[in-house]
Amino acid sequence: MSADKPIDFDEDLPFRDRTAAVNLFPAERRIVDHLLAIPAYELGIMTSSDLSEHSGASRSSIDRLSRKLGYPGLKEMRKALLLQEARQAGFTRREGGAERAGDIARRVMSAIAARSEAMARSLGDSADLDRLVDWLVDARAINLFGAGESAATCSAIYMRLVRLGLPVNFADEYHTQVTLASLMKPGDVALAVSFSGGTKSTIWASQTARHNGARLVTITGAPHSVLAKQADVNISLPTGGGLPGSAEVLDRVVAAGIAEVLFQCLVARVPDLLANSVRIDDTFNEARI
Repeated sequence: MSADKPIDFDEDLPFRDRTAAVNLFPAERRIVDHLLAIPAYELGIMTSSDLSEHSGASRSSIDRLSRKLGYPGLKEMRKALLLQEARQAGFTRREGGAERAGDIARRVMSAIAARSEAMARSLGDSADLDRLVDWLVDARAINLFGAGESAATCSAIYMRLVRLGLPVNFADEYHTQVTLASLMKPGDVALAVSFSGGTKSTIWASQTARHNGARLVTITGAPHSVLAKQADVNISLPTGGGLPGSAEVLDRVVAAGIAEVLFQCLVARVPDLLANSVRIDDTFNEARI
């Protein structure tokens, strides 16, 4: 069988079966091995440049492999792999019988707990969290950048930090985010959230803030992404594995927990900040009387 002659594969033939049906060059084998080894979330956001860098194969090898396996390009090849994983997970569950709702709840909560524990280890083993808390305490301005569902994490962080009386701002409209970034100065802190690390509007605001001298802190699920590589401090979320199709949802739950981590760290560093939160609670309590 010729190594270069494309085969007319059945549309539903799994990725693994396609790779077994053709002769692969060494570079193509490295690409396949890498694609099969990485978590689903990384696979979902991987670009040709990322794959080339991590597999050591050229982008032309990636294109050639895609065509050889019957896919128009990397995008379609990635999609096929993700669908294969989801179908396999569903098949495994059906083989064992239908799950009860309670069993599913335990599985979801266990996945959240596992990721939270991984996040705790990551934060505990790094000095980056202490650096970030120092920067937040001294900052003239703290601006949060995020779009779409990442904006929910920004909102969670904003709601905790504003209770401490910190100079924190968040607007979910990206033109306003860029406007705020344009007004930042050295010593300010820009905190950007993007699970893919490739959201254009978030990168735009972050680059603007950093150009003006602000410190850039990122929360991403892709430590090798464009956004993460620009950061002074990057907090990597423990993505991948777990429940098919749920990686970003689990990441958001863990990222929301970082808001409370920052709140408690700031109070521990500057106990007087807690008085601001107590004053807010007292205001709401008075309104309920």
